[in-house]
Formats: sequence, structure tokens, C-alpha cells
Amino acid sequence: MFAGVVGDPAGHSLSPAIHRDGYRSNGLEWRYDAYTVTAEELDGFVTARLDDPAWAGLSVTAPHKEAILAYGAPDEASRLVGGGNTLVFGAEPAVYNTDVPGFAVAWRAHGLADPRRAALLGNGATARSIVLALARMGLRELVVLARRPERAASLISLAADLGVDAQVRLLGDAVEPVDLVASTIPADAAAPHATDLAGSARVVFDVVYDPWPTPLTDAAAVEGRMVLNGLDLLAGQAVDQFRLLTGHAVTFEQCRSAAGRELKRRASL
Repeated sequence: MFAGVVGDPAGHSLSPAIHRDGYRSNGLEWRYDAYTVTAEELDGFVTARLDDPAWAGLSVTAPHKEAILAYGAPDEASRLVGGGNTLVFGAEPAVYNTDVPGFAVAWRAHGLADPRRAALLGNGATARSIVLALARMGLRELVVLARRPERAASLISLAADLGVDAQVRLLGDAVEPVDLVASTIPADAAAPHATDLAGSARVVFDVVYDPWPTPLTDAAAVEGRMVLNGLDLLAGQAVDQFRLLTGHAVTFEQCRSAAGRELKRRASL
């Protein structure tokens, strides 16, 4: 059987390392590769494989998470977030967003109590996935910190629809103590505010994992805070994604280790 990750670019993806490791541990003779596909090429690429019984499906990364909704019935998370990261082929193709449950998997793998107050940097697809994940975990209050607050309106609306008391502030404004500070913006954009943000949080999550560490996570280390990064989210989302594509199981720890080993391998080249 075949599967793979599609994006533009996709060559940097750690998903092949994660899924191939899962194939080995489950005794599956499958093949999983990374495919760089432009927006113009996406339709031809997907439709050529949808009806091929040798293909199980695709992992989907930027910039195709919104466009992939056209190729299968979206699950609730994909509908609410406005994008999916997993397309499962078959008689009734389906799109899933495993980033949402994946964040909870990663969070709980570290033995953390579910957060009640959070501050979030950014307002894109990853930010929307985190908001939905946090709402399902019982989040009550959210502060969205944005460089352009007017762009966060849809994120605030999503939070409100999910029963979360949300407000938007300018990035750099003071933040009261929170259980979590989550950054989905480039590391250099968060850097000027790193010390204040880390000081306000019990846990710091930065979606970046390469290069690592970031100024925000350096500040969190100085403050003695628990730190999660993009590898945690990548491993967490892979747990459900692997099951959906293969019907077999992998653990968070297994996925996290496979991704970490691949990063070290690349660094040694």
C-alpha cells in the first residue's frame, strides 16, 4: 500500500520518518513518501490516486489544508477549523483534522492538568486547531495576542461559539497569569515579548521545532516552565492519522522518538 504527505514544499516533512517507523513496528510493507505539489497541481495529484486501490490516503500540510476539504467528507474538527490534514481514500473519502486531538494527546502525554486559561499568539489554521483542542479540554478563558488584532475576529468568533470567553489584545500587551502560552507565529516575531510571555505561563508551547530552541522557549527555560514544541504536536497528530490510514496503532512516544531521530540525522549531514 501507498501513502504520503503532500505540501509545497514537502521535502522538509518529518512525517515519512514517523509513518515508516510505524510501518516497521506493525509489520506493514507499506511505502510513504513526501510529495511537493503546487496548488495548481493538487487536483491532478489527488484525483489520480483517489480511485487507486493501492493508495490508502494522504497526510496534508501547508498550503493545502483548506483545499483538501474538496476531496472528502470533512469531520467536525475540519469543518470548524476550516482545514484538514488527513485524507483517507476509499469508497467514501473522508477528511480529518488530527491536529485537534493531537494537541490533547501531546499535552496529556506530559502529565499536565487540562488548562483553564490560555494566551495564544497568532490567528491562522494552527491557532484555530489549538483553540478547538483547548475548548474540548475545558478551556474557559482565552486571550489572543495579535500584531493586527482586526485579523483575529474569526478566531474570537470560533472561541465564543465553543463557549470560551475570548478577547483579543495587541501583541506586547500585558498578560495575566495563564496555564498556557501557545505561539503559532514565527520565532522572531515572538522574540521581543518572550520574557514577559514566559513569565506569565505555567506551560509554554511553540509550534516551531527547527531551528530550536526559540527565544520564547529559551525564556521559558530560564523561568523554569514546562515547554512543548512542534515535535510534540507533530507526534500527537500522527497517532490518530496513522490509525486512520492503516487501521493500526502507534504511540505518542514512538512518533516523538522517530521524529527526533530524523532531526538528529539531518543535523549530522
